[in-house]
Amino acid sequence: MKKRKISRTKLFSFVLLGVGVVFLVFYYQAILIGAGRFLAPEGVGRADVVILEGTELIREKAIDTGKGLLSTGRAHRLVLVYQKSEDEMIFGRPLDYNLSLGQKLEDLGLRKDQFQILEVPKKHPITLFEAKCVLSNLSKNGARSAILLSEDFHTRRSYWTYKQVGIPLGIEIIPCPYFMTYRNDTWWQQAYGIRNFIGESLKFFYYLLRGYIPLKSLLFA
Repeated sequence: MKKRKISRTKLFSFVLLGVGVVFLVFYYQAILIGAGRFLAPEGVGRADVVILEGTELIREKAIDTGKGLLSTGRAHRLVLVYQKSEDEMIFGRPLDYNLSLGQKLEDLGLRKDQFQILEVPKKHPITLFEAKCVLSNLSKNGARSAILLSEDFHTRRSYWTYKQVGIPLGIEIIPCPYFMTYRNDTWWQQAYGIRNFIGESLKFFYYLLRGYIPLKSLLFA
């Protein structure tokens, strides 16, 4: 009887493994696409401003994405955020970066009343500190909603960080990812896409464990 019981257990295990393999073979693309969309959620709706999330250098494609949101009427003003480190200089960034960015935005056809440039110190935890600086400024200027432009798989962590900071200030956050070097529906086909997915997944769970973002961020967009 004991041998019979073991053989049935093994049979069930092999069947379960086989079903799992078949499932992965036929549905792996849908699973990976779903995983990508989890880390890069995209909301809908209009807002007072578009926040182009802080990096050390603002990329032209990101500016074009923000400008597109203005031209379609989803927001009225573009807020560019860039991080300034007190300990290191960024190669390729001019000393008068504010003036340089402003001129670039005007060259792209934006009026001065259509954009705002915010410099934030680069302090850890970077995304949380940035969110507090940016939303505090926008709250004082009367903003009550913002579309948050974030790069690729950084979006979910950034969105929930901004969302948590924005709740007591009465500012609604709408996530909007943009992708520079790969597409969200084929990210696993490029080495950078895989590295970025793994890296941002780890950072997301780090923010979760530290309590910077709530557990419900695992379930809700």
